Amino acid sequence: MPRSYVLYGTDHSYYTGKVRPYLQYKGIPYEEKLATLWVFSRFIIPRTGVRYIPVLQTPQDEVVQDTTDIIDFLERQFPERSVYPDAPKQNLVALLMELYADEWFTLPAMHYRWSYLNQQEDYVMEEFGNVAAPFLPGPLKRMVGRKISKPFKGALKPLGISANTASAIEDRYIEFVKLFNAHLSEYPYLLGSRPSIGDFALAGPLYAHMWKDPVPRPILVKHGPKIVEWIERINAKDQAEGQFLPEDAVPDTLLPLLEHLFLELWPVLADTANKLEVWLKQNPQKKHISRAIGWHTLTIGNAAEQRLIFPYSQWMMQRPLDHYNSLNAADRQQVDELLRACGGFDAMQLKIPRRVKRVNNRLVAE
Repeated sequence: MPRSYVLYGTDHSYYTGKVRPYLQYKGIPYEEKLATLWVFSRFIIPRTGVRYIPVLQTPQDEVVQDTTDIIDFLERQFPERSVYPDAPKQNLVALLMELYADEWFTLPAMHYRWSYLNQQEDYVMEEFGNVAAPFLPGPLKRMVGRKISKPFKGALKPLGISANTASAIEDRYIEFVKLFNAHLSEYPYLLGSRPSIGDFALAGPLYAHMWKDPVPRPILVKHGPKIVEWIERINAKDQAEGQFLPEDAVPDTLLPLLEHLFLELWPVLADTANKLEVWLKQNPQKKHISRAIGWHTLTIGNAAEQRLIFPYSQWMMQRPLDHYNSLNAADRQQVDELLRACGGFDAMQLKIPRRVKRVNNRLVAE
């Protein structure tokens, strides 16, 4: 039984990069262990039933998988300096930015890592080689990395990343960098001087992929110097006490980012909910919902492509929707003004046909 919390992950892992800075911000004593193949086969898979990282092991030997579940679990144990704002508008924005980071930022993150592999192969393969054979010399480690990384490279088509969408993904990412950099020129974090769940979610891809990988890193250097400072700040072990902005203020600098979410991600999420309802009717005997349930269309900029339908994205979408639907009339009025300003009012009226929940790390219909 561990004496402190243990985080199993890797330094180049998208989602490990979400939980690590959270643990440091909260001052939770933890040890990070590399999720090697041995750890996967002997610990992660037997204890969670799935093959995903990060995984958190508690001092009481509880095991929690999925970054959102991990953070919510820890928030209940360590409620001080919560990463969820109390104010209705700010909490909605934090949840929407988490949704954006977790479910949409995979496009530039995976594109820049795997579409440009020939320009950064040694680095990427050595990182993957560390997972299987951390004690081997570099050349052998990279050889092993090539074998175990094939499923990740194969994720481009399922995500809708192709020659059709590559330019649009890059254009949208550079636009994001410029917009987020402008915001961080005025505020340390999304909603003031205190990080929210949205900040930690963005830290995952921005640190593990866009900053660490050699190809996208120059984009941050050129267009996002304030983002580089933010990456260093959010990953610091000793963070200064801060506060969310007073009076539930949401900076105007965040509105363009929310517009992108509602314009491009939300149609994918709404279609996912509709397609999932059909799938559940066609598969009443299924105990668990499949990780992917067919194909639908992704549109980014002027480009379109087919991508897999991921029901997990609906589970993430339910979080901001549940918050919105829980508001009283006065708070709803204030939130609706914000939503109209970023083109999200109609989107947030969505009624999900069949809700989902996570049970033992698998999705099931409610």
